[in-house]
Amino acid sequence: MKDKEAEWTDFFNRMFTEAKRMILEQYQVEKDGSGPPETQAIREVTAKLPCPLRVAEIRIDTERHKHIEDAVCQIIRYDFSKLGVTPQTVEYCGVVDARDSEELRKLLTRKFDLKETWFDDFNKDFRTIGWCDDEVGFCIQFPLYNIKGNFTSFVSDFLAFPFSSLTEKTRRKVGEHVDWSSKFNLTPDPILPMSEMTRVDGTLSAFLPFSEGAGIEKLQEGICNIQLIPNVPWDVREVFRRAKGLHIYGFFRYNFFAIAQHYAYLALESAIKNRYYQSFGEQNTLQNDKGETVKVGRIDHQTVIDFCRRAKGWNRYKLKINGEKFAFKLEELLCWLVERKIITEWERKQCGRGMALRNRMSHPTRAYVFPPGYSVRALEFVADIINKLYSSSTCRANDDTKPVFPLDFSPSRV
Repeated sequence: MKDKEAEWTDFFNRMFTEAKRMILEQYQVEKDGSGPPETQAIREVTAKLPCPLRVAEIRIDTERHKHIEDAVCQIIRYDFSKLGVTPQTVEYCGVVDARDSEELRKLLTRKFDLKETWFDDFNKDFRTIGWCDDEVGFCIQFPLYNIKGNFTSFVSDFLAFPFSSLTEKTRRKVGEHVDWSSKFNLTPDPILPMSEMTRVDGTLSAFLPFSEGAGIEKLQEGICNIQLIPNVPWDVREVFRRAKGLHIYGFFRYNFFAIAQHYAYLALESAIKNRYYQSFGEQNTLQNDKGETVKVGRIDHQTVIDFCRRAKGWNRYKLKINGEKFAFKLEELLCWLVERKIITEWERKQCGRGMALRNRMSHPTRAYVFPPGYSVRALEFVADIINKLYSSSTCRANDDTKPVFPLDFSPSRV
């Protein structure tokens, strides 16, 4: 028995070591040790592993129970109420034949604390893979195979259950945070009736003197003819549609006019990036400054950036696509459009001014407020540039075209 306990102690020490490695790899923190509260809590629990456990072996009639892989399986009881207690020696509880129901019942109810009702369900077909008792703090696992011959699968199954059950309490506690309202005696926003929510913003009357009934219609009339041509991609059209909607609802919230202007230039940025990637074909080659290359399919701005972030030795600032420098910065994209005579130099400068405003509004130190006329002019200018970008017969509304990258990012040298 002592030899068996030593053997199982060694086995489970290896299992816990591998499980901890996988957990810490999955739930990483920053260099200073900071990270999401859930990650911090899970890593804290992981550091306390291993825990006391018991293991018994059960002989199974695999002809009768064809869903079970091996003739001998194990059942394990983890005592999570004693995490961090050392030394950890596995208690081996022997071997029992599943056909001897009474012996199996005695073992599981006395040594594993399995409830009688749990045992009755388990004994019917041996399909239950585990139980947990949160009040007492233990979990019982029954893998449907011999864990000694399936080490990798067993580690994965331990992480799926019962470790996930152990961390579930931790996950629930993550929602606990500082109650700033109570700490600083903050007053919640009033719940306004529909009549208040849909009342015209009084600031608007200083710029557009009209009655409440006709006001929202006038705002719509002012932008209803600002349209994008069919070749413009759906994503660009959707961002632009939101900008128009924000302008109209400025009737109720005056600050929406500033947000409408912001979104208009977001639509322009989306249009410029999409137009750049439409110039590439179905097959493309990325090359870094070391001469390494990787073949890819369709691409867009974010997938290229994500690739450079994940692949070691790939700097997006020094990247080439099909032999040409990657136009990562907005200034480079605008110059690219000018070089190909898609827009003029004057239009490039106007786009640059709009993008500068978008940048200031995206990273504000103060709250911007603009009158409705500003967002109208922004919508008109942006629509005109976007339509020009996609007016060529070679442009397509690539609504269903998704980026395609290889599963293997390993580069090859040229």
